[in-house]
Parts: sequence; C-alpha cells; structure tokens
Amino acid sequence: MPHNGQELHPTPGEKKRVLVIVGMHRSGTSASTGALRCLGVNLGEKLYQGHQGINDKGYFEHAGIADTNDEVLATLGSSWDDPLLRPHEWWKRDDLALYVHKVKKLIRQDFAHSPLWAVKDPRVCRLLPWWLKIFASLEITPHFIFVVRSPAAVHRSLEKRDGFPREKSFLLWALHYLEAERHSRGHARTFLDFDRFLEEPVESLRRVERELDLAFPISVDQAKSGLDAFLSRDLRHHTAEQELQDTRPIPELAQDLHGELVSATMERPLNIPVMDELWTRMEMIQQGFPEVLVSHIRSSGVIRGDLQITLNRIFRSWSWVLGKPVRWGERQFGRDV
Repeated sequence: MPHNGQELHPTPGEKKRVLVIVGMHRSGTSASTGALRCLGVNLGEKLYQGHQGINDKGYFEHAGIADTNDEVLATLGSSWDDPLLRPHEWWKRDDLALYVHKVKKLIRQDFAHSPLWAVKDPRVCRLLPWWLKIFASLEITPHFIFVVRSPAAVHRSLEKRDGFPREKSFLLWALHYLEAERHSRGHARTFLDFDRFLEEPVESLRRVERELDLAFPISVDQAKSGLDAFLSRDLRHHTAEQELQDTRPIPELAQDLHGELVSATMERPLNIPVMDELWTRMEMIQQGFPEVLVSHIRSSGVIRGDLQITLNRIFRSWSWVLGKPVRWGERQFGRDV
C-alpha cells in the first residue's frame, strides 16, 4: 500500500481490510482513532461530533454504525452500559437480519473504495461475533487495535460524566476487553497503552504497522506534524497513578486483566491460559448475581435502549437541525430551551 497521501482504490483481487478499534468507553479510543484519520485511514463522512469538556475534538464514530449498534443492543434487550454477559450464541438470532442489511449498506456506501478503513465504537466490543459474520460475508479482513487504559482512570471519567459507581465501571471495563479479546483470537491484533501512545505516538503507530503488517495511506513521518497538533496532553483527562489495590471480586478481576493487557502492549505475547482463567472468573461473578437483579437490569436495558434509539432519531432529524439557531437564540436571551 503506497505512502502517497492520496485516496486509495482497491485493485481487483486486493485484500480489503478494516481496523477495529477495541476499548471501553472513555479509554482513549477517540484520540487513537483521530490519529488514524491523520494517517489517511477512512472513517466515513458522517461522524458523531464531540461534546465540550468530554470529547472536544470528536468521537470519531460513524453515526450510522453507532446508531445501528444501539438498535442491535435494544433488540437484544440491552444497552451500551449493560453489565451482563450475553446469552449463548446470541448473534445467530433471526431478528438481527435487518441490522445486518443496514450495516452492509453503510459499508458499501462509505467504504467500498477503501482498501483500509476503520470502525470505532465501543459497542462493537460487545457485539463482535455479529460483526465478524458481517466482515466475513463481505470478504473484509479485520485487524484489531486494542487501546488499553486503566479501569481506574476510565472509572473517574465515567463517574464524572455518568455518575457510575466504581464496581459498575470496572465490570463494564472488564466485559468490553474480555469479550473482544475472546472473539478476536485468530486475527491480527496489536495492543496500545493509551498513556504511552500520547507520549510516543510516532513510535506507537509504527509498531501498529509492523505488528499488523500494513502501511497507512499517509506515512507516520509525513503525518507527524498533524499528529503533534492533534494529540495534545489535554486529551488525557484522568490518570491512575498511585491506585490502591482493591481485593473485591470485580475490581480485582479488572486490575488483573489490566495487568495482562499492559504486558501485551510491551510486545509480549498475550497469555491465553490466563485470559481464559479471567473469563471464568467473570462467569462466576455473573452467576452470583441475584435473579431479581438480573431481571431488573434486563428490563431497564430494554427501556434505556429504546430511549437511546429515540434520541438518536431526534438528533438526526431535520427539525432538530433546523431548530438549532432558534435554540441558540433562546439561550442567548435567557429563555428555556
């Protein structure tokens, strides 16, 4: 793949590849994916805009793909912050066929002429078997970039944004990485420590190229000035220095998992037997949840999933877009929106 900075078009027989960005919400996946765009990786045209004080520079999530993932989760009776494991072979459900068609249409529409593109949405971590079926049907080879940030730092961000308690943040963090790791085995993978990535972006991205055996459309050297301008220190809102060890089952599981993933960011092979043992610990934790709690979470997930879909549709509607100047004027003159 040439380093010429021009739009690339697959030649007949050329392998189509997608970079799948793996990471929990608030784990640095937005900054990492924004860096990929500096390197010419296609993310699609309609991306979610950032929010002031949260993701000022953008989420770099394809709006159509993220919305469809929300719809899939709602169909499963779930939502983005569902802390439960999925039922066995959930991805084979017939009622997901509609969303398979929608995703395939989006991919053909936005990425048909891209031999290398990327999808970033933390929901993919928990929907990965379903996505792998779609990639296989379109003859697209996935390559995985795991962006690793400590569960404690992620919790502080989720606590500020969503008011999540510590154990919920840690449980969600572990679920995202455990499920993504388990289902991505056998595919090309690389692991990035987010804090080190911000300190050494050029070296980190060169390692991505090397470990995934690919070349970015724009070389890392060519993109260096753009990367330096984009990857500023203010992208790191929370750190986890001097984090105290927590021996409760959920935080301890997340901390042990973080240790294994950090080892992989140092170019050491991931210890699969240890990962299997961590997965078993997650299953045991889930089996200990009271049935009444599980039932409540599932019913709440349906309600929250449907609400998220409704909000997505409102924000994408023409009436919402056309009403922005009116709402801005009302705010300026002190009226309620």
